[in-house]
Amino acid sequence: MNRAVNETLESKAYRMIKEKIQSGEYQVGQRLIEADTSRALELSRTPVRKAFAMLTVNGYLEFEDYKGVIVKNCAITKERYIEMLDVMELLLLATIDKIEAKSLTFTNHRVLSKATDFLGLEEATDRQCMEYQRWFLNEILSYAKNEYYVQVVNQFYDDLLEFGEPDVFQSATKLFEQTLDNYVACGRHIESRDFSAARVVVKQIINDRILFIFR
Repeated sequence: MNRAVNETLESKAYRMIKEKIQSGEYQVGQRLIEADTSRALELSRTPVRKAFAMLTVNGYLEFEDYKGVIVKNCAITKERYIEMLDVMELLLLATIDKIEAKSLTFTNHRVLSKATDFLGLEEATDRQCMEYQRWFLNEILSYAKNEYYVQVVNQFYDDLLEFGEPDVFQSATKLFEQTLDNYVACGRHIESRDFSAARVVVKQIINDRILFIFR
């Protein structure tokens, strides 16, 4: 169906402003004035005001005292991605520590089943690779019984899908079959209670991505 026919003025304003931010027409740090933006988009101020609010919630804009609405630096660059990967490594290692310390029972069946599901895809998209990675992390981290871990992971992938630069997405697709093998191996080691080997695999997953990013 025709998007223009079904699109509300509010969603149109949101889309147009978002596209200008992503294209660089609206630059990081630039102040967006409601009246000026309304004239530029040829829309009334009400949908633009609502779009500003939604874009602020979604991380594209921020409100600064005495300045108003400012374009936020939201891109996930290589450097920011690596910082995020470091956090993922810490969470995974902390979960393995907890499984070992509390003698929790870990089963690798669901991981193997999900890996088989992924390998059945004819040609996985960037988004599918990201979502499968999100699933594997959530599956392992669920054993920590810590909601904070789950929130961090989901915010991590929400941000990657929304703001990730091309090189970041390439690291997800180009390395994913190798990463998939590592997730399966990590689960197998945890299941067999070879925690030292599981920790080595976690570090390998992170190091592979860092090396790919800066190849």
